[in-house]
Amino acid sequence: MIQKFNEQLTKELSEGDINLIVFGETHGFFDDSLVQEEIIKTFKPELFLYEMLEETTLDTTDKRKEFLETPDDAEFSVISTFGELKKTVALADKYKLTISGNDIKDMCRKNKEFLTKTTLTPEEEVEEQNILNKREECQVKRITESFEKKTLVSVGAYHLRMDSTLMKIQENYLLIYFAYNGEQLFEPPENFDKGGVSIKIQRISNNDRQKIC
Repeated sequence: MIQKFNEQLTKELSEGDINLIVFGETHGFFDDSLVQEEIIKTFKPELFLYEMLEETTLDTTDKRKEFLETPDDAEFSVISTFGELKKTVALADKYKLTISGNDIKDMCRKNKEFLTKTTLTPEEEVEEQNILNKREECQVKRITESFEKKTLVSVGAYHLRMDSTLMKIQENYLLIYFAYNGEQLFEPPENFDKGGVSIKIQRISNNDRQKIC
């Protein structure tokens, strides 16, 4: 799967008109770092915008080293631990690449209670949508500010649904995401069969905001 992905990515980049790649990561139910590394090796970005780093920037070897030496179980934010982010930060360090957060501190959360909720009241649904909109507006702002550099953006797969603010970025770019039996993945599939997984690449242009398929 990775070899086929690399061949397709190389072909897409051969036209020389792509300065931005947006990758929809699974936050762990697949090995996102395998795809991230292939993109870095082939695309050779100057900047890596990583959602999970929130508002933190690691633009020197010393900063990345300090991050990687922090105990895995230490809390990076309300949302995550250092250990959960280290695989991606280590990739950036391996390629001496500036990696910067692409989200709001704590992702607008005060605690982890939202992770355990299975049903929401109408008021909570409105609040969740407001949080999502605020975060995605922040993500787009950071992406837009980086247009002068070759940039790899890694955000949660759910942010790449068709009604997301990120899908309205006014720039030609490649959209990369995991699919399962041909359908874009937003959460772990039921009755998971590895044979059904693929990596999709879609070229998005200002003149043609295609439906993801």
